[in-house]
Amino acid sequence: MLSSLLQHPGVLSAFVTDGAGHLITAAGEAMPPSAGVLVLAHATLSAASEFGRRSGSGDCIELVQHHEGGLVLLRGLPHRHALIVRCEAEANMDSVRRQAATFQLTATGSTQPRRTSAPALNLGDALHAMPAW
Repeated sequence: MLSSLLQHPGVLSAFVTDGAGHLITAAGEAMPPSAGVLVLAHATLSAASEFGRRSGSGDCIELVQHHEGGLVLLRGLPHRHALIVRCEAEANMDSVRRQAATFQLTATGSTQPRRTSAPALNLGDALHAMPAW
């Protein structure tokens, strides 16, 4: 199913992760993010959900982030999993979002974590990092 996301022009890579920072599945040519980045993706979705609940809008379903190097779609999935899609700035995010909304976890994909070799996590530094601007 991740391969269908890669069919969209401008989509570079897609990943599914669990809440503990384990990479479940990956597609695309980019190297999978480190476990620290995967945990930060979950923290970002959690913070957005908390903001939504406190503002009366409910849980966050997805976020599109615009970065210097392109776009990132974060979408919450069942069982504390998340879908992360990296795109070029010119990608048609409407069609990527529609395709991402159809993504379903498979029983085998959600129980077979694919481990990445990542350095030890220091989430304290990551959570208190200041933006470059």
